[in-house]
Amino acid sequence: MSISTKITVALANLQAQVAAATPLAGASFPTVRAMQLNAADLLAYIQTDLTALSPLDTWVAPTDPETMVAGFNDLVTAANDQSTLSLMRGVVGRAAANLARLA
Repeated sequence: MSISTKITVALANLQAQVAAATPLAGASFPTVRAMQLNAADLLAYIQTDLTALSPLDTWVAPTDPETMVAGFNDLVTAANDQSTLSLMRGVVGRAAANLARLA
């Protein structure tokens, strides 16, 4: 499991939009609405990746020691990515809620 490019690009785009529209209280309605829609899309992408099957769900330990160690390393990476996505889900959800208050 890794964090998809779709998520990293959408996050970078949303961050750039917010930075360009600062101060948000003075942003035009179309600008705010675009940010709201992009935040909602980003949340959907994150949620889809969080609920998809990952190596954490499907891994079966091999009997070969080298392969087992490589598998453990892959599981640690997948767990870190899932943790990052979970945190990102919370932060982006909060940002989306704050953007909703601007409308």
